[in-house]
Amino acid sequence: MSIVQDSGSEVARYDYTEDDFVLHTAPWADGQPSQLSPFDKELHKRWDAAMAAGAFRYGIDHILTRIIPGSKGYVGQLNTLRATERRKPQEISSVSQPFNPKAFNFTWIKPGEVIFDLHNTTDGPLKNGDASAAGEAGHVSDGAVTNGHAQTTEAAQVSANGVEHSAEGKKSAVHRLVINVSPMEYGHCLLVPDVFGERPQVLTLTALKVAIETLLLCKHRGVRVGMNSLCAFASVNHLHFHFFYLDYELIADYCPVDHLAGDYYEFTSLPCPGFVMQLHGTTVEGLARSAHKISSYLHENDIAHNLFMCRGVAFGEKRDSTLTTIRLFIWPRKKFIAHLEGNKSSEEFNVACIELGGHLPIKEEAGYYNLTEEDVDKIIETACLSEEHYQEIKATVIKMGQEVSNAS
Repeated sequence: MSIVQDSGSEVARYDYTEDDFVLHTAPWADGQPSQLSPFDKELHKRWDAAMAAGAFRYGIDHILTRIIPGSKGYVGQLNTLRATERRKPQEISSVSQPFNPKAFNFTWIKPGEVIFDLHNTTDGPLKNGDASAAGEAGHVSDGAVTNGHAQTTEAAQVSANGVEHSAEGKKSAVHRLVINVSPMEYGHCLLVPDVFGERPQVLTLTALKVAIETLLLCKHRGVRVGMNSLCAFASVNHLHFHFFYLDYELIADYCPVDHLAGDYYEFTSLPCPGFVMQLHGTTVEGLARSAHKISSYLHENDIAHNLFMCRGVAFGEKRDSTLTTIRLFIWPRKKFIAHLEGNKSSEEFNVACIELGGHLPIKEEAGYYNLTEEDVDKIIETACLSEEHYQEIKATVIKMGQEVSNAS
């Protein structure tokens, strides 16, 4: 395994191409253990090594799991240490709050917390044709860290810290995977696109592409990727996604959806409705652009939102279908501003990206053992926008889909 030097520390780089993408995973209904790709195996090895080295604030052996009875199959997990030991969330007061280099951000983390940097070496635009499930294994190699999406004609130079510069001296983006030192579950990492770009917690097109590609590198069907905007329980104002493994099926993996227009569908199986798209029938670029249109609209209109990605059955397929794909959800929601009176989170769990998908990291024992499906529904409902406001947003999303359909 080769490594590169970055900012004076040893940082491995995971090279991959679109041939490494796993387009389909086995359905949960097959009852077999989840399979692992070379990427999964490499990540697991490094995450385990960080745990053995004491890089985390706590282990995960204490986590208990309970499927809450009911039609939604909420997956409740008791994780009291995350509730007490995690870093104090930053004070967030606006969806558009600027990045603050003097506040904690992911350039501050210790070398032992880095898993590796991600480097797409594919030449040309990314495509999602009808290729087989997996190609050649990705690998870790020497060389400069570059942005797999950039198309650069100028000669590149490599500085002493391993970061590639263009001939004009501009740094290429570095997409980094780091451990979450207060883990929710096994393999819990933070994916930080353009880690040195000083970007606030606002989705970019490139960040969405990188997140989709990272999920496509996994063969484990229980990989979850989530993002909370500012005022939607983001605790650090530095662009990042949560990434972790959950070996339980969620309602988001199979729930029916209603078509709105174009690539956009609506998700109404949980109390807070939202919008959902899928990779099936489009490309990485296409899915990222569709999601970015919604997230940009929400950001520009000061609307807090959560994003969640998972493996699941293609829209319209039965729960046990072998036609699986990536599902991408976006929920507009009420702002949560912790320091304002009346903005108190529930004692049982916060309503953020993964909770809206059906996974509940529960803070205390009473809630874990006593919560019913009705209780959970009521807590999730607290994040819902007014019906009038949601319908205004929905009308805009339908118009977006119609415009794309008409243009094609």
